[in-house]
Amino acid sequence: MRRSYAIALAAALTAAAPAMGQVIIQTPGNDSARHEERAQHERWEARQERQEAQRRAAMGDYQGAAEADREARHDWQNARRQDYRAHEDAGSAVIIGR
Repeated sequence: MRRSYAIALAAALTAAAPAMGQVIIQTPGNDSARHEERAQHERWEARQERQEAQRRAAMGDYQGAAEADREARHDWQNARRQDYRAHEDAGSAVIIGR
């Protein structure tokens, strides 16, 4: 079944090749989902730390609030790194062109 789809795709690309300059076929990467999941977890931790900072500030513990705020920023930065890695690992591309 897959073979017939591959043959049909190859035939369609061959027939359409003169009309198009370049075709990019991208396959999903294995690590992308793992990085996205890690980024979601880091964002959740950042929200928890931000709430902790607000609670501490409301109680007058400004040093503890500043520490929790720093941890929240650190978690947000980690989430951004994981998003970047997920984007980088999104897959490999096969370029068919002239």
